[in-house]
Amino acid sequence: MKPTIIYSSWEDEQRRLQELRELDIVGTGPEPSFDRITKLVSQVFDVPGSLISLVTEDKQWFKSCVGLPDDLKEARSTEREHSLCQYVVAAKEAIVVEDTLADPRFAENPLVHSYGLRFYAGAPLVSSKGNVLGTLCVMDSKPRRFSELQVGQLCDFAAWVMTEIELRRDLRDKEALTRELLKEKQTIEAQRDLIRSAFDEPFEGKLLCDSSGRILLHNKRLLESFLVNPELYGNVHAFVDGLLQAGQVTGSALPEKIKALLEGRESSFLERFSSQMPGEERKDFQVSGILAEGEQPGERLVYLSIRERTEEERIDRMKSEFISVVSHELRTPLTSIMGFVEILLDRRPTEEKRMRYLETIHREAERLTQLLNDLLDLQKMESGKQQYVFEAVNLGQLVEEVADSWRDHPTHRLLLHCPEKRVYALADSDRMKQALHNLVSNAFKYSPGKELVHLSLEEIDGMACIRVRDEGLGIPQEAREKLFSKFYRVDNSDRRKIGGTGLGLAIVREIMTAHGGTVEFEPAPGGGTVFLLRLEALQGMGTVEYP
Repeated sequence: MKPTIIYSSWEDEQRRLQELRELDIVGTGPEPSFDRITKLVSQVFDVPGSLISLVTEDKQWFKSCVGLPDDLKEARSTEREHSLCQYVVAAKEAIVVEDTLADPRFAENPLVHSYGLRFYAGAPLVSSKGNVLGTLCVMDSKPRRFSELQVGQLCDFAAWVMTEIELRRDLRDKEALTRELLKEKQTIEAQRDLIRSAFDEPFEGKLLCDSSGRILLHNKRLLESFLVNPELYGNVHAFVDGLLQAGQVTGSALPEKIKALLEGRESSFLERFSSQMPGEERKDFQVSGILAEGEQPGERLVYLSIRERTEEERIDRMKSEFISVVSHELRTPLTSIMGFVEILLDRRPTEEKRMRYLETIHREAERLTQLLNDLLDLQKMESGKQQYVFEAVNLGQLVEEVADSWRDHPTHRLLLHCPEKRVYALADSDRMKQALHNLVSNAFKYSPGKELVHLSLEEIDGMACIRVRDEGLGIPQEAREKLFSKFYRVDNSDRRKIGGTGLGLAIVREIMTAHGGTVEFEPAPGGGTVFLLRLEALQGMGTVEYP
């Protein structure tokens, strides 16, 4: 049969083409969620080729493909009249062609002769509206059998593909709706704030002008923030230029946004900029503008509000940095775990390699668990939800227990130095042990090639002092201010390969703060670092000597 375009009915064809256009997926780039499906389908059915095909008016277009010749893979489409998938779309059900040369519909098809396509099985992609948009199909260069069970499985995979397509559309629609709602919400909130706010707001600079730009009103805060008096300028354009010039602001879109507001092309705007007045630190500001109706018909008024948001910007940067670092620290072990699991699933490594891969997976899982535990501990501490059980604690016994748990370390020795006199403090024993374990762990990790780490306890001027001293790499001067920050790691070649979550010292600081104590550090004589935990000692309880 000579290749031609077929479809079930004109009405069905128009409905499904319309839905394809609404989905806006034809012509889009590769996406991992679809590529995973075609790869899995090829593996499950043990075929060299599989693809997700969307059938348009004159083309079949490949959203994802595996095992196609390079020219087809690059083109990502063929003419519809040569497509076997259009028969599935027309029939609205799965089609299996066990030998294309034996089927008169396809014996003369160019794809069969040019690319050696001998076997084809395709399942329809049926949308929730009942339209068949394309197929999920598998192909081979040799004839083969395909059971009813396999047809059912292929249809299940096709349903999965359709779910991914519609989820993609739903997400896009929800994002568009969210943007519209957010824009509407901002407009409503801005108008509401304009009505409710008194013009003499002490924390915001405010200004009112007419549609010509003539300044009608302003408050004192505007003058105090920028040392620029609006009364000295003929209109709002000149005032804004003076304000930006005084704050050494360049490249701001504020003048153009105010112009659009005055001309009625926009009803509101939000703009941010950083300003640095002479002799002051740089500050962040936010300007909001609203177009309002005046008392006279057709009269337009423009209301501007300027407020400082330096602290908000600092917090936003901290949040962004925290999310970025957490995402990286979670992704690293997960990527390693997934990589080795895929190797174990897709290949047959030797027993020696298999055990090595499993050990790596176990190590990365432990790393992930430690990170999550540290995150949860730190979050509870910072939010004030960490429960502490304070009691009189024998610190000598506590440090001995910590030292004992490190006794069998394969590369380092922990030397304990305790006074004859017992030292007590009001403390949470478990949390103090956690702080010491973090310090000892760091001392071991950052002392490559140095065997000894010292743990000591003494009482000085009524303060219990616990020191952890190593002979290791030390702490660079530039790193000392950030050392107790969450996720901070000294970035150089000697330390980059050393593992850890970067949360240990932040947890130590939180624990010591809760105890009313401090954590300090200084360079150790001869190299390395000394960390010092200081908290108030309980008096009158250390008269009994150690046996």
